[in-house]
Amino acid sequence: MNKSNIPTPDFSLFYQKTNITADLEPYLLSISYTDYLEGQSDELSLEFTDPDGKWIRSWFPTQGDKLSLSLGYKGSPLVNLGDFEIDEIEYLYPSSQIHIRALSTGISKSYRTLKPKAYENTTLAQVVATIAKRMKLKVIGQIKPIPIVRVTQYQERDLEFLTRLARTYHHSFKIVGEQLVFTDKATFIERQSVLTLEPEQIKTIRLRDRIRDTVKKVNVSGFDSNGKKVLKQSKEASIQRQTIQQAAISNGDTLNITTRGESQEQINAMTDAALAQQNEDRQAGTITLLGDPKLVAGNTLRLRKLGVFSGKYLITSSRHHLTRSSGFTTEIEVRMLEFIPDNIVEEKTSQPKNVKEIIKQTPHQPKTYQQTMSALINLVGEKANAN
Repeated sequence: MNKSNIPTPDFSLFYQKTNITADLEPYLLSISYTDYLEGQSDELSLEFTDPDGKWIRSWFPTQGDKLSLSLGYKGSPLVNLGDFEIDEIEYLYPSSQIHIRALSTGISKSYRTLKPKAYENTTLAQVVATIAKRMKLKVIGQIKPIPIVRVTQYQERDLEFLTRLARTYHHSFKIVGEQLVFTDKATFIERQSVLTLEPEQIKTIRLRDRIRDTVKKVNVSGFDSNGKKVLKQSKEASIQRQTIQQAAISNGDTLNITTRGESQEQINAMTDAALAQQNEDRQAGTITLLGDPKLVAGNTLRLRKLGVFSGKYLITSSRHHLTRSSGFTTEIEVRMLEFIPDNIVEEKTSQPKNVKEIIKQTPHQPKTYQQTMSALINLVGEKANAN
């Protein structure tokens, strides 16, 4: 590749709504942004040189101060990766370096308060909405219509309780800025891929196909005390590659679960969750490539020309790393949603073709990751409701 055609990485960093990019650039060693699909706060790490001692004197930041990061390339709109609160500041000597660690905003101390509460004659969506209102957050996502007769928050923090609900009913939960993202994991496969990759576009790739320690079938049964009946559901693990001869699941175990069952919808969701927790990372791995800020957790991509590993993948975490020495790289953790043979050009999706217009960044309509995902999830919901 001609050096003149190699894109030049670029970034902008705001501190308490003030653009400090030009002041910091001479001292910058590295920027790392890591985001997760669920279960963890997004993280921002900054490393600077401090030869004059400014960082440990007049420039010393305060814990809780806010940072805002955008990444991309010169000549193109930068992608806003969100707001962060400074959590930790570290000074190193004799190298005279400052390391700053910040976490995504939205996790206030009030969310960590232990709360005993019972929710009765409601739905999963209504429980999530009630907690979001208490947290002063906006709910986005497609939530299954699951009736709940009673569920108790046993001296749990709101975050812990929502995490438990998401795990029980096969949903993904995360707080991003002022949004509470709570969505059915079954909808991930419907998302249009933001990128198609072939081996020559990838720096390194490590994909695995796990056969052992998987579950062939899940049986869930629960007793409905109101209806005085036993509710049951069974589900078998799907064969990811129907058209290719491959080893069968060697374990062949059946997982039997007995639980409280208030409705068939609950039992169905619990069955999906149990099977996914056992098997969802059967085909998964890590990909490193030239930095691409749109490759964030929750987005999907397609891999081609990789034989049995070709297909549609969900990004479960991503790490964007910008340094003086090695430039801008992105490392993503992925898991296969669907095997797609290389001879199939179009991937199956229930989404309208204009989803790409939502993801596309333009100079006149820059979108944060939160805005992009909100629009994407809402569009999926509108499509489902229309059907």
